[in-house]
Amino acid sequence: MVRRSAGALAPALVAFAVFGYLAVAPEYYHLRWLRGAAGDATFLRKAYSLAAFTVTGFFLAMAQRKAPGDPSVLRVATLVALFSAAIEIAQRFAGSHESLTSNAVDVGFGAAGGALGAAAERALATYCKRCIR
Repeated sequence: MVRRSAGALAPALVAFAVFGYLAVAPEYYHLRWLRGAAGDATFLRKAYSLAAFTVTGFFLAMAQRKAPGDPSVLRVATLVALFSAAIEIAQRFAGSHESLTSNAVDVGFGAAGGALGAAAERALATYCKRCIR
């Protein structure tokens, strides 16, 4: 049972590692996705953040489904928010000068993305159960 749960956790750990690296690495963090107003670049960074946290939340919920018990959307959202907070701390050490308000918004995006990912995983699992019957 432990080996099965650990194997199910691998995609979530890979997502944590990849998205965490991309959030902190200077060559990606300072990438300008749009040539235009600063608000446009911020919007794209926040949209990317939400998508990345949704993927991470999906894989984390999937891993929790393989472990004993049913994955909780709140539990996944909390874990992804903690991951997001860790990224904010790492970005601060890497030289980011974002305000605490901006950091809090980013952690909120982490929680929202984690919840979306967990809800999507739950919906997919429910849909697949109906398909198999």
